[in-house]
Amino acid sequence: AADAWSAERIRAHHDRELVRLVRDAAARVPFYRDLYRRHGVDVGAFSGVADLSKLPAIGKADLLAHGGRMVRPGLPAVLTARLTTGGSTGTIATLAMRRGLGTVDLGCIHALWRRAGVRAGDRMVRLRGALLDGGRARSELDREANCLVVSTYHLRDEDVDGVVDLIDGFAPLWLHVYPSAAALLAGAMRRTGRRFARAPRGVLCGSENVVPGQAELFEEVFGGRTYAHYGHSELALLGGWCERARTYHFLPNYGYLELLDEAGRPVVGPGAAGELTGTGYLNRLMPLVRYRTGDWGAWDEPGPCPACGRAHQRLARIDGRQQEYLVLRDGSRFPLTNINALHGSFFSRIVRFQFVQGEPGRAVLRFVPAEPADGSGLAEIRSAFAYLEALGLALSFEPVDSIPLTPRGKQRVVVRPEEVA
Repeated sequence: AADAWSAERIRAHHDRELVRLVRDAAARVPFYRDLYRRHGVDVGAFSGVADLSKLPAIGKADLLAHGGRMVRPGLPAVLTARLTTGGSTGTIATLAMRRGLGTVDLGCIHALWRRAGVRAGDRMVRLRGALLDGGRARSELDREANCLVVSTYHLRDEDVDGVVDLIDGFAPLWLHVYPSAAALLAGAMRRTGRRFARAPRGVLCGSENVVPGQAELFEEVFGGRTYAHYGHSELALLGGWCERARTYHFLPNYGYLELLDEAGRPVVGPGAAGELTGTGYLNRLMPLVRYRTGDWGAWDEPGPCPACGRAHQRLARIDGRQQEYLVLRDGSRFPLTNINALHGSFFSRIVRFQFVQGEPGRAVLRFVPAEPADGSGLAEIRSAFAYLEALGLALSFEPVDSIPLTPRGKQRVVVRPEEVA
C-alpha cells in the first residue's frame, strides 16, 4: 500500500512515527532517557523530520556498550527474541525484539520482491550459504516454502554439471542468492559453457552489495533480471531496487533514512554521499533512533522516481557489505557469507573477529573474547568451525585484546599477515 502514497502522506507518516518513537523511547527506555537528558533534548518539542538533527546519532558501539539499557523493560522473556548481528562485519552485537517480528520483516521483503514479479508460493532456489549434512549434501528440499536449498560449498568448475542438473530438475522461477555465491556459480557456468534448460525469471540478491558487473553477469549466464534489496538485522531500514531502474527505494512504513557525513552532519543533494543512518519503526522493544549502519551511499535525484513514480526516499547507490573471500586449498574462493558458523551460538563469546590469510587453505581466526578466554570457550569456537577442514581450510585460533578499525570506523574481516604485523 505504501507504494501508492503521495509525498505529502509519506512526510506526515514519518513525522507521526518519529514523534511517537522518540517520545516513547525517552519515557520508557533508560538509554535514551539518559542520552537525551545529557544532550539537553527537549523531547516535548520534538516535531519529527525537521528536528531529527537535534538528536544525537548512535552506532554499533552503543549496542556493544549499552545494549541491555536500550531495551524497553517490562515485556516477559517468553515474548522476547534475541539475535546477534555482525557476522559480515566482524563486530558482534546482540539485539532484542518481540517474537514474531522477523515474520513482519520478511513480509516487507516480499513486498519489495512483488515489484519484480514474485508471488507467494513461487518455486525458488536458495543459494545463501547453507551447510547441508556437514557439507556432504548438495541440496535439500524445503517443501513448506516451495524452495530448493542448494549448498554453496560445491560451486567449483568440476561441480557445476551436478549443480545445474539439480536446479534444472526443480525448474525454479527465481534464484534467491548471496551475490558472492551466485558469482561463483555464474563464473563456473560461463567457463564450462553450461546454461539452465529454462532461465529463471530473475535473481533476488541480498545481504551483500551487488558489485559492478555482477548484475550483467547474472543476466548473461542465468537469464532473467537481477533485483537487489538492502536491509539488516537491526531493522532500521529496508530498501530495494526499482523494478525499472537500479536505484534503491526505501519503504516509508519501515523506517526513516538519513545520510550523515563523518562529523555526523546531514548530507543533502543529488549525488551527495554519506553514512546510511536509520530510525526504524518496527522494533518498539529495542528502538534504534538515528542508528549509523556503517554503510555508505549517495542520494538519487529529488522528487518522484522518474521510472516508477514512487515518492519514496531513494539512493542512487550503496557502498557497503563488500564481498570478502577466503581461499581454499585448491585455490577456489569461499565467500565469507558462506561461513555457516558465523550465525552460531559462539557469537555470545566474542566481541570482534578477523581472518588472517597468507596462503591458500590456511588462515588464522583472530578474535576479541567477550570474557577472558578459557578452555571451554575456545573449544566451542573451534567446534563451530570444524567443518571447514573437510572443505579445504585449516584454521587456527588466536585470542587478542583488540582488532583495529579503519579510519571510517569499519573493519576488514579478511586481511593478509603483513596488514596486522
